[in-house]
Amino acid sequence: MTDKKILEITIKKEIDCSKDVAFWNYWDHEHLDIIHSGFAEPHILYEDRNFMYRIDAVKIPFIPFIKISTPMFMVQHDDNTLYTYTVQLGIVSRNKITINEIDKQKSEIIMNYKFLLKYWQLPFKNLLRKLFTKWNERIWNEDYPVKIRRQKILNMNFKDFIGLPMKRSEREFKGENYKLVLPVKRYKNSSRDQHPLSFKKEKK
Repeated sequence: MTDKKILEITIKKEIDCSKDVAFWNYWDHEHLDIIHSGFAEPHILYEDRNFMYRIDAVKIPFIPFIKISTPMFMVQHDDNTLYTYTVQLGIVSRNKITINEIDKQKSEIIMNYKFLLKYWQLPFKNLLRKLFTKWNERIWNEDYPVKIRRQKILNMNFKDFIGLPMKRSEREFKGENYKLVLPVKRYKNSSRDQHPLSFKKEKK
């Protein structure tokens, strides 16, 4: 029996990049406030091999000068599944992201969102569905070129923190796909790690 308090939305997409590049996009916290207009000041408080806890300052739609603090927990559940849990405007949500390999450089992404609504929010269920679907499409369109561009430069033997090979003859795809390693490395003193409660601050 379906719980009437749950708003569930499933969105499927396909993209010309490998499964690991698609997952990298979710775990690359550096791009959030650069690529996405709705994010500001993402701070990672703790991360390890397959999970992360982050605090975001999110701009409220239509009132961008107002920001709300939003906690997010992410975990790479298995090779094909990522879960995120967050609270936005008092609504607890869970996103199950499943990425299936179609071929070495083409993936299917299934995003299954569940929102736990309060009783007073139920009359707005259809409106919330429309607003969230529109928001998801905007995020997808903003992230799309990031994933495609990363796949292209990886095919040219780009290495993180190193760059492209000096010789053009070495910029050829040799059939070895990029393998995601968590946590994704960041520059030392990254702005993602400057929150006063960040575990990296305690390690210093």
